[in-house]
Amino acid sequence: MGPGEVMAFVLLLQPSLVLANPTRIIGGQECFEDWHPWLAAILANESFVCGATLLNQDWVLTAAHCYQSMNLQVKFGVHDKGKPRGDEQLRDVVGTFCFPDTPGTTNSTCPYERNDTKHDIMLMKLNASVTYNKHIAPLALPDRAAPLGTYCQIMGWGKTEVADEPFPKVPFCASIKILNNDFCQYAYPWWHMTNNQLCAGFLEGDRDTCEGDSGGPLVCGGRIQGVVSFGGQPCAEPLQPGVYTNVYEYLNWMRRYI
Repeated sequence: MGPGEVMAFVLLLQPSLVLANPTRIIGGQECFEDWHPWLAAILANESFVCGATLLNQDWVLTAAHCYQSMNLQVKFGVHDKGKPRGDEQLRDVVGTFCFPDTPGTTNSTCPYERNDTKHDIMLMKLNASVTYNKHIAPLALPDRAAPLGTYCQIMGWGKTEVADEPFPKVPFCASIKILNNDFCQYAYPWWHMTNNQLCAGFLEGDRDTCEGDSGGPLVCGGRIQGVVSFGGQPCAEPLQPGVYTNVYEYLNWMRRYI
């Protein structure tokens, strides 16, 4: 971003826009039923808390701030939460690992990272392998970093309107693009953007992840490039792109496990 662009962006910012929404699809539409076989729902005590992504038959990727200390489960093959199709699969979570945990770690950093989005990424080990089918399949990891301007898909069961409302029963999808991290840095001056994060959205607003979409994937070219981390409040406001964990930067760490 050039100096002129930065100055124009700063002058447009208003204090009321610079608020974090740590749980946070506005401006999207219902996902096609068979287009998200990797999308999973995290449950805590049988209640929906976050989205997640299936990486292989035994591992799931989500955000560290989705960590819960109680009865975590992951449900796969879900579209309409109120209308089961019969081929969904439910698994218990038997291990949660957050950066910089290493295999063999006995004291996970996940409880700490739940309140610090600096490394907002978490791997979850399932108690039994899932069986792939039409509605359950893994999403590939990135083989390169996503270039600026790349259009990507966001998806999840989060809020679809800014007003207070119940979460939708079906996942919504929307297209956004990768922006220069400087835009998010100026939107959230209390946060230090690094290569560990991606900034994505549209400066005019209208499309964004929102409450309930946390932990879900940012899908670019058929690969997971980001994990929903945080953004502005209310969601989808102008000049408040979303912040996503940059999966590419954590590949070496993830491969120690999966």
